[in-house]
Amino acid sequence: MNYRTGLVNLCLLVVALGIGCQEPTGEPLNVEATVEAKVVATVVAFRLRIPNTTEQPSSTRTPTVTPSQIPVIIPTLAPTAEPPVTPLPTPTAMSASLPQMVSQAVGAVVAVHTPAGTGSGFFFEDGLVMTNAHVVGDFLKATVVSKFSGMNLGITGDVIGVDEDFDVAVIQVGRNSDRPTLRFGDSGSSQLAEDVVVIGFPLSDILGESISVSGGIISSKRNIDGVEMIQTDAAINPGNSGGPLLNARGEVIGMATLKPRDVITGLLFEGTGIAIASETIVERLELLLDD
Repeated sequence: MNYRTGLVNLCLLVVALGIGCQEPTGEPLNVEATVEAKVVATVVAFRLRIPNTTEQPSSTRTPTVTPSQIPVIIPTLAPTAEPPVTPLPTPTAMSASLPQMVSQAVGAVVAVHTPAGTGSGFFFEDGLVMTNAHVVGDFLKATVVSKFSGMNLGITGDVIGVDEDFDVAVIQVGRNSDRPTLRFGDSGSSQLAEDVVVIGFPLSDILGESISVSGGIISSKRNIDGVEMIQTDAAINPGNSGGPLLNARGEVIGMATLKPRDVITGLLFEGTGIAIASETIVERLELLLDD
């Protein structure tokens, strides 16, 4: 009660002072409204000075966490070294060296004449000619015709060795160191489909006596009646017997000996020729020279 009475008195004092300080106006003052307004204003001001003892919960600020960006590590692959390119071996073309090889070999190839017919042969040593036993037959002498210094020369020679079982024979003529010879190769190491050349004097009674060259491959290796043979598709005809079968290096790996014939019709089989393997010839050579 005393609190409110004091407050009213205070407000009246303030109003009175305010009235005394204002300029007089022509209209009468509404004292009651003015007092009420002052009282309300004073109460509000008083309450503002009283501390609010009720603590409001402070809003806890949730920290904003900014996620740090995890770096993505992309592994750098070392460049893969390309494997070295190994060049393929260049195949040896027989056709490139064939003319040169044949030009060197033909000088050692000869035609062999007897009263029974004509065959072929070749010098394998100075003064010694290799041919087939069936070419010389039972004759003790034979004429060897070879091209020497651009001319065909006929030389009479002696048949010094014959092996009818293996169909090989040797003719001996005068020595001449300028005459070319052929060397024997290893027929055992020859391969199927290997390139070969046959040189000789085939069909001379029909086509004339001129040297002939035919090429083919090794078609097969055969053992006929205990004799090692080489089958080839190189052309072999009557008159080729005794001529050399050469590999790409110009080595004698066989000697042309026959062409298969049909026993019923008597016709020759084309595309199939038989040559005695050089390994058989070399094995019999020592015995031939001792005869």
